[in-house]
Amino acid sequence: MKFEDFRSIFQPRSVAVIGASNDASKFGGQYYFALRARAYSGKLFAVNPKVPDIDGVPTYMRMQDIPDEVEFAVVAVPAAHVVQAIADCAEKRVRVVEILTAGFGESGTPEGARWENEIIEIARRNGTRIIGPNCFGVYSPESALTLLPGIDFPKEGGPVGILSQSGGVTSFLMRKAIGLGVRFSKVISYGNGCDLNEIDFLSYFEADEQTKIVVAYLEGVSDGKRLLELVKKTTLKKPVIIWKGGLSKMGSRAVASHTASLGGKKEIWDGFFRQTGAIPAVGTDDLLDMMIGFGCLPGFQGRRVSVVGGGGAITVAAADALDQVGLSIPEFSVKTQQAIRACLPPTGNSVKNPIDVGTPVYLPHILKPVLEAAASDSAVEAVIVEQWVSNYMPVFVEELADVIPSVKKSSGKPFIATMPEPSASSETIEIEDTRRKYREHYLRHGIPVFDTLQRAATTLGRIVRYNEFVKERQA
Repeated sequence: MKFEDFRSIFQPRSVAVIGASNDASKFGGQYYFALRARAYSGKLFAVNPKVPDIDGVPTYMRMQDIPDEVEFAVVAVPAAHVVQAIADCAEKRVRVVEILTAGFGESGTPEGARWENEIIEIARRNGTRIIGPNCFGVYSPESALTLLPGIDFPKEGGPVGILSQSGGVTSFLMRKAIGLGVRFSKVISYGNGCDLNEIDFLSYFEADEQTKIVVAYLEGVSDGKRLLELVKKTTLKKPVIIWKGGLSKMGSRAVASHTASLGGKKEIWDGFFRQTGAIPAVGTDDLLDMMIGFGCLPGFQGRRVSVVGGGGAITVAAADALDQVGLSIPEFSVKTQQAIRACLPPTGNSVKNPIDVGTPVYLPHILKPVLEAAASDSAVEAVIVEQWVSNYMPVFVEELADVIPSVKKSSGKPFIATMPEPSASSETIEIEDTRRKYREHYLRHGIPVFDTLQRAATTLGRIVRYNEFVKERQA
């Protein structure tokens, strides 16, 4: 599929929802009302032979009854009726059909497999392209198309593109990422991938200038050799982060029943990541950390880090976490140590690197000169600041929030913040709101925020290794 042909997927001029319904608990109803609520600007048609109108808007009995051209169709009818729906779309010359319905190859039944084969045959014979079946579809903020049931997904775009076989993983990941300030160029949940699959969508993301970071959740692969070469090509332009599901025996079995895919062996995928430079991830938290990290620190290659925190154990924890990922904590020069010592009380602290300021509750007039001194040391290439939001400081303090962005700007060096998550209780609601405000404030200034020092170190190490890989390949 050519790059320009993807316009029919991400910016279709007209959409028909087959199985649209007044019942918002059904997929067809959810999708139709989501497009209306998101003010889709193209022509929107509802197809349902059982109801004359949906919320006052007349429906069509069949696709052939629609007087206009239909570029994109969404199928949300029972599995037994999908083959006929695809035949109707093919007769109508619909360019792309998205099948939300499950019950095909992944079901393990002979009839499910037969229906999927019939869908493929009809589509190929008529030049219609298929997304799905068994998927949540396409999210394109530019056109208001949305992933099921994302009526409330943001309309503003961003740098992250997602391709995923799992609708549930995609929806959960997006909701968490959106809450952390991440925005997307396009997102595709393609399910069984009976026609358009990971090769097609990765090819699109490789060429798409809006997409700066590619995130993939894969269960099976349609063409391993093509994927290897395509990922090699893509990683030289932008990071490709892959969560490969089904690498264990139990996981592989689950994959087969989820999207009718073959999981693959862990050893093969380890080699795949080494050869391509793609970044392996395990779980949604891992993916989220890397979206945020690569979004804020896209070209970072430094391995020498300063860590600032409150409490003696930070020295041990920071050294262990950074050493595990190939990063180091260099000792400050005597001049830097003297500058830091002048800012702190005479006892209960450490000035060599990591810096222990003696308390987890920072005062702006102390924190700022400490960070300035750390960032000015020639041995330091990045600074990690561990910041606690607690009962001692339950409100957003603007003066404190501006310290890290201010020093980042004046020093020209990357800053990373860690902000441990409070325990869940009614008393921590206000604290969590304050934590969210700090996180959003820092992200606006290009400062990634992580829940723990370990996660910050892991992400930073991956960014460094990726950028070194690209530099070596381009040399």
